[in-house]
Amino acid sequence: MQLEQVLKYSILHNINYSSKELAQIFDNQYFNSERYPKALALDNNTDLVRHINHPEDISSVYKTLLHRMRNIAKQNYTIKETKEKRKPRIQFCGYSVNANSNQPVRLCKNDKGGLFFNGVANCGGYWRCPVCALKISENKKELLSGLINAHQLKGFSIGFLTLTVRHSRFDTLKKSLEKISKNYRSFQNQRFFSRNKIELGFMGQVKTLEITYSMDNGWHPHLHILFFYNHSDIKKIEKFQKEFISKWFKYQDNNGTLGAQNQKILTADISNYLAKYDITSEMTKGQIKSSKGLTPFTALAKIACGDFEGYMEKHRLYGIYSCYVEETQGKHFVNISNSLRTEYSQFMEEFNKTDEEIVNQTTIDEVLLKVSLPIWKLICKNDLQPLVLIKYKENNLEGVYNLLKYFRDFNGLDVEIDKDDIPILTFGMCELPKIRYPNLYQQIVAKTWKV
Repeated sequence: MQLEQVLKYSILHNINYSSKELAQIFDNQYFNSERYPKALALDNNTDLVRHINHPEDISSVYKTLLHRMRNIAKQNYTIKETKEKRKPRIQFCGYSVNANSNQPVRLCKNDKGGLFFNGVANCGGYWRCPVCALKISENKKELLSGLINAHQLKGFSIGFLTLTVRHSRFDTLKKSLEKISKNYRSFQNQRFFSRNKIELGFMGQVKTLEITYSMDNGWHPHLHILFFYNHSDIKKIEKFQKEFISKWFKYQDNNGTLGAQNQKILTADISNYLAKYDITSEMTKGQIKSSKGLTPFTALAKIACGDFEGYMEKHRLYGIYSCYVEETQGKHFVNISNSLRTEYSQFMEEFNKTDEEIVNQTTIDEVLLKVSLPIWKLICKNDLQPLVLIKYKENNLEGVYNLLKYFRDFNGLDVEIDKDDIPILTFGMCELPKIRYPNLYQQIVAKTWKV
């Protein structure tokens, strides 16, 4: 897939920086700040510590951006959490080790070549955490894509609808959400739909919620819906869906416009593969994809990049995210009707996981490096998690070692080899190992990578 297509649903799409400029922004945040005092100068024969080597390495910039966004999100407390005086789970995400674990954190490679930390807590907050949201939305996209495939193999068609309601910039998110949710529930009981489902060949639906914000129009919640039919009568489906949206925008206090609604038909034709990809992305990446307005996570991204003018705009961006978190707690991301779950029960079992199970699901192809808990705590203290992954990707253990030695907190850093022949980052006995074994580090690198 071309890079432009990948970025279409990326947080970076709404940030007006090239990857090279973003890399420089994050370099400045790490290495030109009083918070990160420099340690001894690097050896002349090592790469610079800068965490980006090539402007086209968007994944590395993206990893750092997501980490920054999550740090900003951790500052947010809902009203309920404030009253109960408890910390939100997101504050432990990517930092705390798994409960009751005294084992080192492991830097692993998955079957696709990606690097990640294993043994670290994940919050599983789709509506709140940008890191977990990407994992969950990718899983749901796989689920919907498989569900669509299973339905199309029977030769049946699927309809895709987008439904909105009228709102103004003075309407609160709570009011708009309640309006669209309540009206859609009651609208499904309308005679033209509820009493003719058999005639329509209607099998069930999948519904997702998307929320954006703009200064001109305020909060804009809207529904994306897939209708599953037990036939491929395109004219019949199109007639029904057009009637559906024409009745919807005039229903009760919706006061919408016909142009703001949308309907498509996805047939079993293989030529519609690209359309299916667009639809599944539309259904599952609502809070992170590009849009005319801001999504809550693009608001976080702008704060992380410093892409705002003055304190007031920063405060407004953070307020967008905070309001979104407050009003989405407890809401389901993807709603699949029971009739579809029953029809495709064998397929659904494979994907029937909670959000927490999804974010903790890992495929470890190889354990590359272990990090002792004292070292891990200092990595978290300095917010170096994404840089450790990036430096390992660039230059293996040597890159990580040089990165950490750049900071005074890691004086005394040493590398050992465990019984499984895996290197462990730990603290040595002050400077003693370096005096007795001047080439210890080089020996370990040679033993591990046979250089």
